[in-house]
Amino acid sequence: MSSQELHWEQPELAWLLAILVVIGVGIGLHFYWKKVVTRRLGDGPLVHRMLAGVSPGAQWVRWLMLLGATALIIVGLLRPQYGTREAELANRGIDIVIALDLSKSMLVKDVAPDRLRASIGELNAVMDKLSGGRIGLVPFAGTAFTQTPLTTDFDAVRSYLSDLRVEDMPVGGTKIGHAIRHALTVFPKPEEETDDPDLDDLEQPAPSHNKAIILITDGDDHDEDAIEATQAAAATNVRVYTIGIGSQTSTAKIPVVSEEGSRVGWVNNKDGAPVFSDLNTSLLRDIATASSGDSYVYGRDDVAGSLSSALDALEKAEYVHHYRNLREDRYQFVLIPALLLLLGESLISDRRRRRKRRKFNE
Repeated sequence: MSSQELHWEQPELAWLLAILVVIGVGIGLHFYWKKVVTRRLGDGPLVHRMLAGVSPGAQWVRWLMLLGATALIIVGLLRPQYGTREAELANRGIDIVIALDLSKSMLVKDVAPDRLRASIGELNAVMDKLSGGRIGLVPFAGTAFTQTPLTTDFDAVRSYLSDLRVEDMPVGGTKIGHAIRHALTVFPKPEEETDDPDLDDLEQPAPSHNKAIILITDGDDHDEDAIEATQAAAATNVRVYTIGIGSQTSTAKIPVVSEEGSRVGWVNNKDGAPVFSDLNTSLLRDIATASSGDSYVYGRDDVAGSLSSALDALEKAEYVHHYRNLREDRYQFVLIPALLLLLGESLISDRRRRRKRRKFNE
């Protein structure tokens, strides 16, 4: 429904309109009873003289004013809304989960100093440009785990990013689909979004309607679930933005590192030949397209600038989503007349005004 259409915020109270019927019937029965009683009194001229000081017209006006005031009050309780009101929604950001590839191929040095460190630097640049919202961190390789849940503490996310090491991943390989599905679990479901009871006195941010996953990888995928996982994300209003890291014509070999982080050899195939890792741009582009996101390549695109602009557009959409819900209440336009009718009803007397006879001396 457009914000420029009349909207009733509490239509479930429409049953109160039945009160008008009860009052209307009551008014009719009241005047009917008075008429019956008057007839039963007998002597017409005497009764007429006794009731000469009462104005039936004034009584009708008072009852109708009471009925009208009640109708307006009930309409006010239904909370009519029309248009939107100006409101400042500070720090209105979106929920973002960073899915960072920690497979061995991220140690290839075809970008300086290596793919992993370049990725972390680019992510820090993106966060520097964000004005609000929450960020979560999901490192992945052959498996994925939640390093940080959604938080507004960007410095904490930066600290965890700087401590990530490829050798900490328990399972090797690269499963992008699994990473996307795990990232989706970081976003809370609507029924799970509850306010902190310890912060009842403070205004707490509502969950964002628009969400994003930033997937940064070389695209060296070892499963076939990436597109289906992305479609599942799109179905929950989550867009996936991909950042490809590495060269498409790489001649750098994938190193094998020890638990201490030192290189102890090179990754070889079953024939003993060294394995090279090239950037899979087509897969990353397909992932982004499947969720109406965007795809970027490190070193070719202005990743931080372009991605922050795309996220800023989502933040504006988030603002519009909440702004449209801030419809302007118009109940005062019916309650003010209702109060005036009640005031007028109390001021009107049902007694006839007697004309004073003046004597003139001739």
